[in-house]
Amino acid sequence: MPNSVWNGALSLGLVVVPVRLYPAIQKKTVRFRELDRGGRRVRHVRVSEPEVEPEPMDWGLGFRAIDHRSGPTPGLTARQESASIELPFEEIRKGFEVAPGQYVSMTRQEVATLAPERSRVIDVQQFVDVGAVDPIYFESRYYVVPDREWSSPFRVLRQAMAAADRMAIAWFTLRSRRYLCVVRPFGDVMLLTTMVHADEVQKADFWIPDADSAPSEKELRMARLLIDTLSGPFEPERYPDEYRERVLQAIAEKSPSEAAESATPSPTRVLDLMAALEASVKAAKAARGEQDRQAKPRSRRSRGA
Repeated sequence: MPNSVWNGALSLGLVVVPVRLYPAIQKKTVRFRELDRGGRRVRHVRVSEPEVEPEPMDWGLGFRAIDHRSGPTPGLTARQESASIELPFEEIRKGFEVAPGQYVSMTRQEVATLAPERSRVIDVQQFVDVGAVDPIYFESRYYVVPDREWSSPFRVLRQAMAAADRMAIAWFTLRSRRYLCVVRPFGDVMLLTTMVHADEVQKADFWIPDADSAPSEKELRMARLLIDTLSGPFEPERYPDEYRERVLQAIAEKSPSEAAESATPSPTRVLDLMAALEASVKAAKAARGEQDRQAKPRSRRSRGA
């Protein structure tokens, strides 16, 4: 079991249930380190950005070849030469760019005083229908697990929320940041999902030609037929991360692998819409039949096992 990232209490009015939060998602992105040609690890250092001043123009007819690998670079000031020296951590401040190249500087202590007050409470504000919040607001996910001696009141709350088909809107503080979140039943535990705020969601303000024009009834019937043909239960194992699998396979073989370029599908023109819908329905039915035929032998093997 992973380590908990937060422990406190779930508070609903006068009802307080001690709980812990555990990461619900474990990203499996393949990460590479930077190496030099000799295979040694490359590390980044903190240095000041040099203030480059224009060099005086030389109108002479002679030109000099300069080897930058030996000795100081001509034309650089002492401040520019010192820019390559790594800065100690305590000398680095926080800066917010208010205009190109202009920053408001603050110390780490000044930023820390602005952090929200520490809290060990998931403070429920209201309950809403499970489908009331658009997924565009959702961010990170955590399992809400009760302390062992508090499993009974936790179970009552979870089952009551599930029966009412409700989820809670709440506030909680994690790592010096206050989060808006939703809490809803999820199996035997609950799921807490942090949310972005309303002013962080970009408006879908795009101009689409003929957006108000109505499609024909025949086009709508064919589109609905295609949707119904492709509909079914969500099975996440059917959608593996094929890119990550290819990368891991290439690493295992210790040989370079050229990623196949994904071709951008051609857009469907209005005149070809009906033909494309009909062809899509036929292809979807054929694919669904093939999936069902492949699933039957697997189900027989699983029963035989």
